[in-house]
Amino acid sequence: MKHDMTLFREFRCGRSAGSGACQGGFTLVELMIALVLGLLVVAGVGSVFIANKDAYRTNEALSQVQDASRTAFEFLARDVREAGSNPCGAANVASVLNSSSNDWLDWSEPFRGFDDVGDIDGLPGSGEAGEPVAGEHALRLGKAEDSGLALEAVTGPRANVTLESATTRISDGDILMVCDADKATIFQTTNYNSSNTTLVHNTGGSYSPGNATKCLNHPVPQPVSGGNCTTLSPTSYLVVPTNVVWYIGVNSSGSRSLFRARNYLSTAPAPEEMVRGVQGMQIVYHRRGENVFETATQVDAVANGWQEVDAARITLTVRSRGLNPNDPNFGTSTDRERLLRDFSTTIAIRNRLDG
Repeated sequence: MKHDMTLFREFRCGRSAGSGACQGGFTLVELMIALVLGLLVVAGVGSVFIANKDAYRTNEALSQVQDASRTAFEFLARDVREAGSNPCGAANVASVLNSSSNDWLDWSEPFRGFDDVGDIDGLPGSGEAGEPVAGEHALRLGKAEDSGLALEAVTGPRANVTLESATTRISDGDILMVCDADKATIFQTTNYNSSNTTLVHNTGGSYSPGNATKCLNHPVPQPVSGGNCTTLSPTSYLVVPTNVVWYIGVNSSGSRSLFRARNYLSTAPAPEEMVRGVQGMQIVYHRRGENVFETATQVDAVANGWQEVDAARITLTVRSRGLNPNDPNFGTSTDRERLLRDFSTTIAIRNRLDG
């Protein structure tokens, strides 16, 4: 055994092994081999880490755009389905307002599309919050919302509107609608004192556009009693007609979002940022009896085209916002660019499905 150990030491250390000069350890070649193997292991672990990180960033970006699209379509679908509706269910809606070029006072078309949001007046101007992005499509939807105000049960003509109780919710100049199951009429309040229950809607005054007639006349033939004023049933409602515009605008961070602007009572249209990250909106429309979807320009070219539209196909382009909540422009995909995806859905107008 001792002879074998001597031979081994001579093999490892050379002829100097007998003198005790041999020192234990690794040779330079062994160290270099170990270093290379270690680098290969580290590189493998690093590549797995980077791949997992990129996969996480991509999945997070996909989750962002999918969540944004679902939220946007949920909000949009509610307004599109309710276009032209009111709590009374009346389909015959008239207005005693003076004619006006203000898009926000036009309820003749409760559903109206635009191939360029720049065709809509009254939206924020350049540099303002919610400034519309030129060239993007837009929707204007009209509906009536319950005011929560009950009317006195009167079966006679409506020259004025009498509430069951006084309220502070109504102001002079507010635009309201009175309706029953058969008809609805839009008018402007010219005088209301919260200490009483009588709501006056006379002609004249300083409010725009003003009323063309004091009576709540309606083009649908009605029984006339005590003059030329329309008779409404005792179950009439007082509701608030509202126009809503959906469009793509510039948010406070300088990026794009889906915005909604609406008028309510006498307030000016104010933009609301609904879903951040929506970069574009393209819309085509379906008319009854047609087998194709058309652009807003094509529908405009057809007489009463918008009255025949019963559905809209909306495509939203959504961009991921990033992993850092303090930096909405942070890149989140494997190519270090923000992820873009298109999502489409078709939404029907509920009160036109039986037409």
